[in-house]
Parts: sequence; C-alpha cells; structure tokens
Amino acid sequence: MDEVLPDLRAEVEQHETHTQGHREALQRLVLAQRQVRNTSEGYWVASSSPEAAQHALTGTTPLEGIRSAAVLSDGVSRLVTEYGMATWTDVFVMLQAGGPRELIETVRKVEATDPTGVRWPRYKSGDDAAVAYCRW
Repeated sequence: MDEVLPDLRAEVEQHETHTQGHREALQRLVLAQRQVRNTSEGYWVASSSPEAAQHALTGTTPLEGIRSAAVLSDGVSRLVTEYGMATWTDVFVMLQAGGPRELIETVRKVEATDPTGVRWPRYKSGDDAAVAYCRW
C-alpha cells in the first residue's frame, strides 16, 4: 500500500489520531484502498479470493536449529518494525517467557505512551493484535 497510495498515507499521518482531520483523511485512504486492494493495479493481501493466494510471498528455511516459530499480525509486529521498541530476539524472549499475552500487552503499553500517534503516526491508537506461537 505504501507504494500505491503514498500521498494518502502521508496525509493521514499528518494528523493526530482521534481528530476530525485524521478521520477525514483516513476515510479517503480507506476508500482508495478498496479500489486497488487485490488488483493488478494495486497491491495484494490475504483474502478469501483464490487469486490473492497466487500473489503470496513465501519462503523456506532449514529446520536445523529452529526451536520456535511465530506468526504475528501487523498490530503486533509493529513493536519491532514501526516503533523500534524491541528486536526480533526480544519478541521471542517475551514469547518464551510469557507467551502471546505478554507480547500483546507490551505492544499495548508502548502504544499507550503515544495515544494520539504523534511519535508513531498510525491509523488508530491500537491495531488488531494476533499471535500464533509454536515451540518445540
């Protein structure tokens, strides 16, 4: 989405969350996203449409030395990717020590330090947060 609608994203990020300007800019972005999501002119995301699966990014890694794996929604991964408040190693330490609940609580605590998105511009105070963690 960043490559397809950069101007609209930038407009949203100019406003603090929970303001009229933010709501209006976000509405324009959402409407534009609906027009280009899962199309050849736009970008692809997971969907019930079989065509979206044709555009999935996939990869493999050798299992030797792997002791755990996690799948995170963007609302959780932003602790590393957007906020820079943890490393991937930190994430796995949290998961091992306290499981998904601890990791999600950590994300929420970090977000609470910036409730209006001034430090970390975003669409809402807290995005969906889901974690699947497997340890063997």
